Amino acid sequence: INLPRRCTVTIYTVSGTLVRKFDKDSESTIIEWDLKNNYGISISSGLYIIHVNTPGVGEKIVKWFGAMRPIDLNAF
Repeated sequence: INLPRRCTVTIYTVSGTLVRKFDKDSESTIIEWDLKNNYGISISSGLYIIHVNTPGVGEKIVKWFGAMRPIDLNAF
């Protein structure tokens, strides 16, 4: 939320593995992430590092913890 018009948002695991990268160039101030990696596989619970880089302005690093609920196969 509250993202500038142009920026690059990169998401990494704590070990430094690239999870997902977004190149934003729109008036919208948000990016919607479906909690999947670049290959369409859902991420696991844990700590992630989000790097926001804005050309000519600077960069910001955010730590995010996601707790994924296990799939209930009996609900189908």
